[in-house]
Amino acid sequence: MLRALCFGLVVAAAVPVSQWKQKHPQAAQALGKWVHENPQASRKVFAWDGLHPDRTKELVEWAISNPDADIVAFHTKHRDWPEFDELLDKHRGALNEFAAWARQHRDAAKALIENPRGLEWAGKNLYPARSRQARARPGG
Repeated sequence: MLRALCFGLVVAAAVPVSQWKQKHPQAAQALGKWVHENPQASRKVFAWDGLHPDRTKELVEWAISNPDADIVAFHTKHRDWPEFDELLDKHRGALNEFAAWARQHRDAAKALIENPRGLEWAGKNLYPARSRQARARPGG
């Protein structure tokens, strides 16, 4: 009974993904900047979250718990994640910047990943690919 009550309080305290931007405007703006500066990497990270939300959650929790570590340190513990190999190989700098975002906005990052596929939702709803591409074009 007590366990169910505690679980209910945690669920009640969680921010619904649709309200995340309103509850964490600075983090949302900073994530948007990361997306704008890293369109290919962000698209892949959002898609990865859609396929492996548990792994994205582990990455964010690791980033917060290891404030001075390079993303390669996370990878050494997850060599059995081939999709992360590709991300790291092509987007190491962007992944380190994403980890820095999670560290700087830890409460917002935690709130977003508490919603399974929350990062994917943000990518589709807050930072859609079309608007990223339009902003990335010269003169656009």
